[in-house]
Amino acid sequence: MSKRLFYLGILLVLICNCTSKNTDKQAAATNDSIKKYLALAGNDTLDFKVRDKYNDKAFSLVDLKKNDTLTRFYLSSISYNYVKTMEKASYNQIAQFHFVKSTKAKDTLNLARYFKNKAEYFINLSVNDSAFYYLLKTERFHKKFNDKELLGNIFLNKGIIQFKVGDYVGSEVSLLKAYSKYKKTKNKGKLYGTLNQLGLLYNELSEYNKSLFYHKKALETVIDYNLKNILHQDAICYNNIGYLYLKQQKYNIAIDNFELGLKSKDIINDDVELYALLKSNLAYAKFKKKDYESAIKFLSQTLELRKQLGGKSVLINIYIFLSEYYEEIGENKLALEYANKALNEANNNCNKLSVLYALKQAIHIDKEKANDYIEKYFLIFDNLQLKERKSKERFDKIQFQTYEITQEKETAIKQKWIISMVGSLIIVLIIFLLIIFWQRSKRKELELQQSQQKANEEIYGLMLLQKCKEDIARQGEKKRIALELHDGVMNRLASTRLNLGILFHKNDEQTIQKCINEIDGIYQIEQEIRHIAHDLKSEVFNEKNSFISLLKEFVATQNTVTNTNYLLENDDLIDWNSISSSIKMNLYRIIQEASNNINKFAEAKTAVISFIQDENSLRLSITDDGKGFNPKTNSEGIGLKNIKQRVESLHGELVIQSKKNKKTALNIVFSIK
Repeated sequence: MSKRLFYLGILLVLICNCTSKNTDKQAAATNDSIKKYLALAGNDTLDFKVRDKYNDKAFSLVDLKKNDTLTRFYLSSISYNYVKTMEKASYNQIAQFHFVKSTKAKDTLNLARYFKNKAEYFINLSVNDSAFYYLLKTERFHKKFNDKELLGNIFLNKGIIQFKVGDYVGSEVSLLKAYSKYKKTKNKGKLYGTLNQLGLLYNELSEYNKSLFYHKKALETVIDYNLKNILHQDAICYNNIGYLYLKQQKYNIAIDNFELGLKSKDIINDDVELYALLKSNLAYAKFKKKDYESAIKFLSQTLELRKQLGGKSVLINIYIFLSEYYEEIGENKLALEYANKALNEANNNCNKLSVLYALKQAIHIDKEKANDYIEKYFLIFDNLQLKERKSKERFDKIQFQTYEITQEKETAIKQKWIISMVGSLIIVLIIFLLIIFWQRSKRKELELQQSQQKANEEIYGLMLLQKCKEDIARQGEKKRIALELHDGVMNRLASTRLNLGILFHKNDEQTIQKCINEIDGIYQIEQEIRHIAHDLKSEVFNEKNSFISLLKEFVATQNTVTNTNYLLENDDLIDWNSISSSIKMNLYRIIQEASNNINKFAEAKTAVISFIQDENSLRLSITDDGKGFNPKTNSEGIGLKNIKQRVESLHGELVIQSKKNKKTALNIVFSIK
């Protein structure tokens, strides 16, 4: 039964692994397909409808149940592709999915992408106020990521929109910001676009020197980075530079630049609009230079091209040029005919600026209707100015509201930051105060220990001093006894010996009686000697055991007040009487310091203090069965420092043997001779 369960478990594991691997392979295949379709949908060379089909396929493979980073990235890419093909319905649907998922996930990067796509969507629709609003929104997000190229693109689009609505100051600020960003990137195409737009801006402001500077820098960028084959950007630069010289009445330089623009390779096939513009500008420059034959030739060629292309605004300009030409050569009828054509085309085209240009020319030619034209001119001019002012006010309002919202958010963020900083400072202050209190308590504890050690040392010093005094007193007593023995006992013995020596010479009764009396004196001398001997015997015992007794008392105290069992082992051959008091004091202090460390750190069950004499050296060994320590890293404690100092004062040698979770041994050897 157990074997069956075992095999069943293995089978289930294998099935799960296979399922997991199959799922991973399927997910990888789906992702590869999405990436392939997105690449095809983003291919600019394909027709919009074909690109939309690939984009639809990519979207059909996205799992909308998920809300991970990859899903949001796919939705961003798909919506961007729909922006490029101007598929409004599909864009709005995907953009909504993208926005909802990014908002739920609080994904600031994808929110920034959403606003960027939205801005480009409205730019393509020429809805300038909405485009500007979303550019401001995406700018706020992208400033956090500091993506120079994206920020440059945002500033460039802002500058173009502001230029269109007549906010030239705002446009200048935005375009200069774009220029500073693109200078630091490899996208030289966008750098060219920014320089070109700056040239157009300063041309509109009649700052021709600045305009010429930026148009020339744009041309340098095109030449240096070989951009002239991309959309004939070199021809665009030559046209703009030529137009500037034309406005400054430098006709020869203007003609040279227009002709250079017309020499751009395959321009007539690739960009007929640009070719026609260069031709018409060249014709006008020739006209201003009084080269009427060339002027009418080029204008006629351009007129035919424009009729084929259907470019109404440029066609109006050509009619105005022709009207000026015929006015110049004195054919007022033809001049009036082309002025009326320009006016009719402008009215049909609903282009107010073109109407103004046409009216301006008609005022010069048609003297009968001049007053009507003047009245209409100023009416349109006032309406345009009012519209421009309202448009500018609307943009200022959008910018102000966006700035106000941003400021409110930044203020809220600053307040949160200040609160968090104050909270952090309070926590740090509390920790700092706790550390100070802890250090003070440790210092007090250390001072208490030091004062206790000092008191113990003083007590032991007093004890040794007392012992020294006792030794001095004892030595004095010995001398006194020696004197008594010498002066008393020895003299009486000598006297008795002499008195008893008479018996060798006399044996009479009187002499014998005297000798008997001397024998009683001998008994008294014997008693005196016994008394002195008894006193001496008692003193010697005390001398031999005074230091050891002190240690025994110490050990007994330790066993009473600590959980460690202390043992004292003494070599009976050691003559403690012959060892100086200072050595004994240092030994006692070493034992006390070592015991203190054992009690505080070792957690030992047993500690042994032993003395061994080896010829002229004395060995003190203090061992414990505690948790041990690393002598290399933990050798800076006050206790160990004191022990080392005392060993050095004894001119001895200290060896510490210890390991983690093993016994510790302090071995001290010094000479006693």
